Amino acid sequence: MLCLVAVAWGGAQMSAQAPAKDTQAQTPTAPSAKPSSGLTTHQTVVVTANLTPEEKEEGDINEVYQSVDALQRQNRCPEAIEKYRSSVIPMAEKAKFEVPKNKFLFLAYRGIADCYLSQERFAEAEKLYQRIFQYMPVWPGKDDSDYPINLRSVGLARMGQQNWKAAEEPLQKAITVFDEQIEKAAHSDSEFARNEHANNLRMSQDIALNWLALDYFREQRFGEALALLERAYDQALKFHAPSTVVRQIVENGIGITQATGDSAAHATWARRAEALK
Repeated sequence: MLCLVAVAWGGAQMSAQAPAKDTQAQTPTAPSAKPSSGLTTHQTVVVTANLTPEEKEEGDINEVYQSVDALQRQNRCPEAIEKYRSSVIPMAEKAKFEVPKNKFLFLAYRGIADCYLSQERFAEAEKLYQRIFQYMPVWPGKDDSDYPINLRSVGLARMGQQNWKAAEEPLQKAITVFDEQIEKAAHSDSEFARNEHANNLRMSQDIALNWLALDYFREQRFGEALALLERAYDQALKFHAPSTVVRQIVENGIGITQATGDSAAHATWARRAEALK
């Protein structure tokens, strides 16, 4: 039986967790931390006194969130899920300000969804990934890379349910949104946006292309699957994606061409695999 490696169900590896944020399979990007414990008591009091009510509310929720996020990063998902539901979500729901409220509901429900994905509870994961779209306009914003990353996660959850046709739409949309965001970043006045940020977006898109290729393979759309892998591979090499991303693309190229009996294409992908050694 053919084994295709790109879809790993570990929530922490998923967001194949993408650039810093996408390392949700990326685990969620941690919100800004509160002042470090290196400050003196006097300094801490001064800083706290200067916080606005909204900043203080965000800091209070963030302190609880960080402890739960640490559990998730340690792959202690049952404990993390319980704490998200019993601590972070109730605090966020009671928040007086819209940004902290939406921010931590987004992060908490995404954390639970990532855990569900790692536990192969795909239908439950999909439901929560769909839910967090409602928080996104307030935080982090639909122009943020978390938007296409979440679309990609919906597609992966549907693939886990072997709902291949339904997985196409969010994966295709994720790729399109990544195209738009990459174009914007590449023409930014900011050097960081043109280089590091644009390449992080490309890496996240490579993962989406890889997953959509697997989805097409399952639908026996072999030519389209290989075309997507070629696109992902070319972009990954050109913009220096991490070797783990390139390796997944190559291993899936080998698997698909072997399964379809395309000897010429299989030889090409095998050479690429050798070049990675």
